[in-house]
Amino acid sequence: MEFPERLSERLTRIIAENVDGFSEEKLAEINYGIAVFITNSYKIILMFLMAMVAGVFKHFLLTFLCFGTLRTFAAGIHAKREWTCLPVSIIIYFGMVYASLHLKLNTVLTSIIFLFCFVVMLRYAPADTEERPIVSKKLRALLKRLSCIITTLFYLLTVHNSGTPVSLILTFSTVMECILILPATYRLVRSPYDNGKIINGRESQNHEKSVEAYSVTH
Repeated sequence: MEFPERLSERLTRIIAENVDGFSEEKLAEINYGIAVFITNSYKIILMFLMAMVAGVFKHFLLTFLCFGTLRTFAAGIHAKREWTCLPVSIIIYFGMVYASLHLKLNTVLTSIIFLFCFVVMLRYAPADTEERPIVSKKLRALLKRLSCIITTLFYLLTVHNSGTPVSLILTFSTVMECILILPATYRLVRSPYDNGKIINGRESQNHEKSVEAYSVTH
């Protein structure tokens, strides 16, 4: 388990010990949010400094907000080691920034792309990781709804800002997030998919075995 996950679990335990009334599902949500924040904090500072030096701060900030917002809810695959996470993040973020400044997409193609992305979000979001499985069914359902709503909102903003770097940043942010939640991407990097559902399945099987064993002995 990496440092962000260890620290988030420790902070969540402290919250659970000192604040009454939190259910297991609510604590899972808190743990998830803290882990995401810690994981991204130091990378954010460095990449913002790089964007200022490169003279693309405004476009980087918008990319960061768009991609980060959608990723918060749809989740998706992460680099397994912290030392690989930073260079991958730099390539993704700055790749989207420079692509938005040099490429053009017409409205029809943009609409097709967003339709595909919406279907992907509806089918696969949220996509968790082995380190941070989303076990709570209610949390998974909430994250899926929010992912689809944000994707729709991004499309409306893209159409409104058609022909500008803003529309491309919104489009590329959505496409990149969709790529990161696809099962094929998980298979490509040899990472297990649907970890929360796998855990729920194991717990369900263990419960059924316990019931069967109880029935036999009684």
